[in-house]
Amino acid sequence: MNYYADFDNCLGKVIDSLKKLLYKRHADIFERLDFYDDGIYQEPLLYTYINQQDPKWLDCIIYGYEKEKKEKIEVFSNSRGIIYIPRIGYFRTTACDRAIILETKGNEIQLMLDGKRLNYQYEPVLYAAHGIEIVKYQHPLLENVFTGQGTAQSDVIIEDVYKAHTGSFNKGLAIIEACNPAHFQVLLRVLKKVMLFTSERQNSFAVMTAHNMIFLNVNDWDDEIFFADHISHEGAHVNFFTLTYESKYELFKCHFNTPLENLLSGYGRHHSVYLCFHGLFTFVEITKCLGQCLEKHPENGAFSARQIHDINGRFIFHMQRYKTAIGLFESLDILKQDGLEWFSLFKEHYHRLEEKYNKLAPLYSLKGQPYDFNSKIFAEMNALHLPPGNMQSP
Repeated sequence: MNYYADFDNCLGKVIDSLKKLLYKRHADIFERLDFYDDGIYQEPLLYTYINQQDPKWLDCIIYGYEKEKKEKIEVFSNSRGIIYIPRIGYFRTTACDRAIILETKGNEIQLMLDGKRLNYQYEPVLYAAHGIEIVKYQHPLLENVFTGQGTAQSDVIIEDVYKAHTGSFNKGLAIIEACNPAHFQVLLRVLKKVMLFTSERQNSFAVMTAHNMIFLNVNDWDDEIFFADHISHEGAHVNFFTLTYESKYELFKCHFNTPLENLLSGYGRHHSVYLCFHGLFTFVEITKCLGQCLEKHPENGAFSARQIHDINGRFIFHMQRYKTAIGLFESLDILKQDGLEWFSLFKEHYHRLEEKYNKLAPLYSLKGQPYDFNSKIFAEMNALHLPPGNMQSP
């Protein structure tokens, strides 16, 4: 099953759906935006916009995409007084959590508050490798994405986190390109933005309400191995959202949003069956990348001993969760034909890696690991060593 063979068609269906939803709310939308420029309709904030009801946000989201810019629009600062406008950049002001008038006069942008000119410092959009944007500051609508995950904005730090990690992010992309090129090529089609943050309460995530964007919870000590792992993980969520945007209705005998706890007594997590199925797809792409990292090291010394140690830990961590997830779905009779085909692929990939996992797992302890792998805890629990021999990929 070449699961990316029909990706362009699936992507087109997602984009067409967004166009229809925008047109339903704004009959003049295609007078303002180029209907045929599909890149516009991969803007993550448009998906956030369409999942809420207040029309006030549209102008400031599409300002940088419009055929002709309006002379005056309303924009909104965040709790730090920063206004983020896609494709344009950031305007740092002293007015926090305010509605502000943005006036366009020729090539000049002027901000007005209560009838008076508001001073600002402008910062351009930040692009990482391959044109992927790193969102430097919070947008008020994206706060709702975090609260939708059950996390208060006060528990999340975003500003300046990117400064220490942009280089490692780019190196992580390069690892995926070298180790899992099929996934990498598809990621370039859909991964438009990333937000780096730190939080003790929120894990890395991707959601359909900010489609084509990933949110990565990064620690001070995390390097390119972290990014290869997490871009693979959250990027796979974006890919699977796209691949199953319409077919998700044909995966399960129950509704795809059915909480798993409704089907399994004593199951404490509130994930839907669809999100748990997503997890199996992410394990495929993560373990492809990490498995190839382990094979490429003996050839070219691409990673340090510490990094190989970290990759080993991440590999067995994800394989352990992969095995558990397969067992979970094997215990349920909920898959329709489309779901069974996907599940067969997931199991086949796991079994190709099972020998490597069984050799590595006894050498390490995963004691103390939280929901997302923590390399610092792993290093504290495991002496730095490499397994004997050169284990070949299946």
